[in-house]
Amino acid sequence: MNFEDYQYLFKFVLIGDTGVGKSCFLSQYVKGKFIQEYDPTIGLEFESKSIEFNDGVVVQNQLWDTSGSSQFMAIQKTFCQNAAAAIVFYKINSEASFKSLQNWINILKQVSSDKIQIVIVATNKDLEDQRQVQTSQGRDLADSLEAKFYEISNHDKDQIDGIVNSISYNVLRLINSSKINPLNTQYGVKMSRQQEQQYASQIENTDEKVIQQSPSPKRRGSDIKTEQNMISPNKISASPQRSQQEQEQTQQNQQQEKPKIQLRHILIPIIVAYVLYLIFF
Repeated sequence: MNFEDYQYLFKFVLIGDTGVGKSCFLSQYVKGKFIQEYDPTIGLEFESKSIEFNDGVVVQNQLWDTSGSSQFMAIQKTFCQNAAAAIVFYKINSEASFKSLQNWINILKQVSSDKIQIVIVATNKDLEDQRQVQTSQGRDLADSLEAKFYEISNHDKDQIDGIVNSISYNVLRLINSSKINPLNTQYGVKMSRQQEQQYASQIENTDEKVIQQSPSPKRRGSDIKTEQNMISPNKISASPQRSQQEQEQTQQNQQQEKPKIQLRHILIPIIVAYVLYLIFF
């Protein structure tokens, strides 16, 4: 499969104390090779492997193996950022490595997103006669973190493949359920250019459907009256103008009628007086 032939790329980090089996886990997953001799990681290294799910989606898992030494703590914090998942290791035959888990968990809480997938892996299951950490202890810690828990032997490649593929599937499920935005790099996800275009197109089509399907708000009677007033402002302003004109005309008519009334009041007595004068004189 071509190195760039994928829809999604997921970043996973492997963390834990020195010598807990991180590099061996990585070698088994990518190369199918068990590391016989312990060779501590200096700084960090990473490997990639692509898998194809039943629906045809190809995911490239990029696994970063960080050194467990305290002198590389700054590097560890940096590369724990923007991770889709973290696999945290301890050895069942090392109580000290189990006690250190809380420090590694604290680092993740400081720099990772709230959607990071955390998996607790206890190695050296084949060394049962040297066990120092009980299975219930590891499981209780994982339950408190709402994380998956596995006890493994680094000789078991099938189990290692199953762990990584399960994490990859869970991240893909979060993307499909819109709980992770693959365009946001803080979630440790990268899309191919073609997948990014398809994703953007789907979002655009979804937004258009939402706009088309959204119902028009019901209008109340008061809203309709307000709307009518807004539509015909001239009618509203014309009415008081006519009323004022009518008032002015009425006042003018009244002023014109006042002299007529007053003149009538004067002439009538004069005419009556003149008629009486004619009659009696």
